[in-house]
Amino acid sequence: MAALGNTGSGNAGCCGGPGRGECARWSGRQLKGAALVLAGTLLFAVGGFIVVTGTGLSKLVGMRVETFGRISCHDTRAEKGQTVWHCFGETPAQQRANDAERERAARDALRVHIDGMPKSAQIERSRITFADHDGRNDPETITATQVFEGGRWFAHSGQLFGYGMIPLLGGAGMAAWGVYRVREAGGVRGR
Repeated sequence: MAALGNTGSGNAGCCGGPGRGECARWSGRQLKGAALVLAGTLLFAVGGFIVVTGTGLSKLVGMRVETFGRISCHDTRAEKGQTVWHCFGETPAQQRANDAERERAARDALRVHIDGMPKSAQIERSRITFADHDGRNDPETITATQVFEGGRWFAHSGQLFGYGMIPLLGGAGMAAWGVYRVREAGGVRGR
């Protein structure tokens, strides 16, 4: 009779017998804890992605990072230390191409009496989001990260870093709480 009972040091009522697989079942509290771990991990990853984008570490993970000049921010309500959502700037390659285009348009304008009205200069600029602003003057240069090819540029700014820390820390806390719940529901305490 002793051979049929649970003689191990594990959970006393866990295994109902050989082949039943009841040891693999999780209680509702353990499942809720596992869901917290999963959601916390996802939130932590999103926060980490935002922090990496906002600090410039994104170049290490293969994202495109550029420094823009000729910055123009159209938000006149910015105060010192705030972030402007919509600025436009030119990369060095865009600056060279735009200078050549302006020269072409100026040369063509001199021939307006022969060739007719010339085509206007096609100037290419990039949109930059989360640019730090002093409230009066547009910055000279902005370094920004492009997350997806052809997508918007995100400036490296303290405010974007701060926005990323919220889900990063929240996700870490949520995952830790989920691990605690799983361990507590499984009867593992103080180990």
